[in-house]
Amino acid sequence: MIAKIDLLKLLNTKYIFEISPEPISDYLYLSILFGLLIVIAFIFWFIYKRKRKQLDLFKAVQKSVFNPFFYTGIIGLILIFFRWQGMPYLGSRFFLLVLLLLFLFWGTNIIYFRFVTFPKRIKEYQEKKNFNKYLPSSK
Repeated sequence: MIAKIDLLKLLNTKYIFEISPEPISDYLYLSILFGLLIVIAFIFWFIYKRKRKQLDLFKAVQKSVFNPFFYTGIIGLILIFFRWQGMPYLGSRFFLLVLLLLFLFWGTNIIYFRFVTFPKRIKEYQEKKNFNKYLPSSK
């Protein structure tokens, strides 16, 4: 069934903007993919929930990773449902393509945050912690 998937069709504007594509298709694979995105989101949530107790800085990481995976999975499953029900416009391929592009944009933001912003924040936190260590306590 995967052999029937033709990615060159995504360059055809009539194919992308078709108002009501046929509801019977190989969308089981997409629904599994969107379901996996939701599962991955909850895995990240549990991992960073433990680390958040150690360092409050991980709250930003949890939000920046959990939200894109979770909301892409939920919206994707809703779009697959609209497609399955044969709803015009809402079940079109255009919305799935927009969702994919938004997920790629979020993914680049996550990578940027992880490798650029987060190390800076950790360094600032360590410097602040080291500075506060030498200040007199208010006890």
